[in-house]
Amino acid sequence: MNAAWQLWLQLFRRTPLLVVLANLLRAAALYFAVRWLLGSDEFLVVAASLYGVATWMWHTGQGYNLRGVCTAESFLLPNFRRRLLEYAAIDLAMWVLLPLVVAAVGRVPHLLLVGGGLLLIAATGLMMGSNPRSSAFIWPIFVVLGWMPSFMADLLKDALHSPFTPWLLLAIVALLLRFSVAPLLRIVDREADASPLESTSLGRMQTRGAPGEPRRMGAFGKRITALYEQLAERAMRRALTTYRRNPSFQQRMILVRRLLLPNDNPEAIGLRIVLVSAIVCFYFVAIMHRQHFNPVVIGAYAIMLSISRFPQLNVGMTRMRPNMADLYLTLAPETRTEYQQTISDALLVLVPISLLTALVYTALGAWLVHVPDPLRMLFVATIVSLAASLAALALHLIGPEGTTGRTIVNLVVLFGTMAVYWGGYWLVGALGYGWGGGLLALLALGFGAGVWFAAQREYVSRSPRFDAPIT
Repeated sequence: MNAAWQLWLQLFRRTPLLVVLANLLRAAALYFAVRWLLGSDEFLVVAASLYGVATWMWHTGQGYNLRGVCTAESFLLPNFRRRLLEYAAIDLAMWVLLPLVVAAVGRVPHLLLVGGGLLLIAATGLMMGSNPRSSAFIWPIFVVLGWMPSFMADLLKDALHSPFTPWLLLAIVALLLRFSVAPLLRIVDREADASPLESTSLGRMQTRGAPGEPRRMGAFGKRITALYEQLAERAMRRALTTYRRNPSFQQRMILVRRLLLPNDNPEAIGLRIVLVSAIVCFYFVAIMHRQHFNPVVIGAYAIMLSISRFPQLNVGMTRMRPNMADLYLTLAPETRTEYQQTISDALLVLVPISLLTALVYTALGAWLVHVPDPLRMLFVATIVSLAASLAALALHLIGPEGTTGRTIVNLVVLFGTMAVYWGGYWLVGALGYGWGGGLLALLALGFGAGVWFAAQREYVSRSPRFDAPIT
């Protein structure tokens, strides 16, 4: 019991808000269950809904807790796997067996299905907490279910009366546990850390907080990561060869960019656009079977997707501080200002990259859903994405390093960008491309350029920092 208590304390320390909310929802579900047992039948649905949400939240936290507990060093503890099994048995008794007893007292029909449903909710939460990339496999299921709501309703009615449904639920639960718990129980060597500015987003969801904890990626993710590494290595070799032949300032800047931004070479940018475009195509094909929506929102989504890169800049530059000392010694600048200016000029390439991705995604979305006026949307997206990229780069370059401050800055940039996009789209429609576009460009680009030049001046005036961040 002491081991189970310590594991519960670990869960409370890691996700205290989730633990409190889950237990408050469970207490509310218990209250309505008591009202139902006393004869108020209308409270049964409320109690079941609240308890289902509480179960999902609790086991999502349990999955997240297991990600930090199941490190290679933990398996050196005596009977570690057996203690985890005992903790799972206690959790099963508290969150599945007890509500089943209450349901049995109230003579709820289809008791086996209720138990299977509780196990399915718990296993889904456990998988989503222990394996964040599983969300990419879960949300398409709900999209498919939304295509045929009447068919799914009939299927569920038939499933209630089938004797094989409980066994099917148990098989799904076993499969979910296989994807969630089994990878955590394997002892693997830690892979080499990726660059903090890698920009592939493949391993970002798998990054775990425990020191020495390996990143667990699927076979597809590993193949794509290896392809990105090959492209980055080829681009670096090409830049080195060109610099040896022509050691100019421009080639020197390209070398710095290849070092700081390894996956922002032309080939890697093309690969990233292709991968995201494939997901976008699937998404738009899926929602075209749903209710109609305003196609103008595609441009807003494209811009939001393109500027989502910049918060990583703030985090990545902070993590790279100790390694930046080697770059400082290699560049051997005459002044600190020259070094800071070199870094800011190298990072400025993210602005045209962000603009390119926004235009590609906007054009692709406009083609998929047959936007009636794609030129207007592309025109507004060009101006707004350029201004938003300049502002986002500026704010995250000199912005706060704390999580709270960085989140606030990111929200301000996102909501501000969306407001400017919708306002600019209306302005161009009301005043035309000449007056409306000119006014939008004057306001948006003037603000973006002003913020960038002010931030660059502030960044250049700062002294370089090479101390490791405090975590």
